[in-house]
Amino acid sequence: METRHAPAARQLVDAWNTRDPERVIALLAEDHVYEDVTFGAVNRGPAETRAFFGAAFAAFPDIHFEATAAVVGAERGAVEWTMTGTHRGDLPGMAATGKPFRVRGATVFELAGGKISRVSDYWDAATLLRQLGLMAEPATA
Repeated sequence: METRHAPAARQLVDAWNTRDPERVIALLAEDHVYEDVTFGAVNRGPAETRAFFGAAFAAFPDIHFEATAAVVGAERGAVEWTMTGTHRGDLPGMAATGKPFRVRGATVFELAGGKISRVSDYWDAATLLRQLGLMAEPATA
């Protein structure tokens, strides 16, 4: 994962792994946008982002991200990752299953003034739902 500008990607992954919304927010500009494209959630500013991560960390209290690749330039970056954890808390329309999961995804982010100004997360919801027993496995031919 090492590139000349990889610290921004590493700091973001490290902040997620603390499971403390404040550590994530500390990396973000005050007027940031944090989007989880898969869930269709667009969070604007610290209060909305704090609530989003609070719910995610409550649902998946052992969530962990492993960065597998990253590229970061002067104004933009991206990191691929694998997310693991156990579904221990309810989410809207998704009662806790107690089952573990392992899902691949990627984050694209923008940098401005030494902070992250925009984040867009993309990950595989179908795999998560199948692993949690909330979606049937695809039919095989």
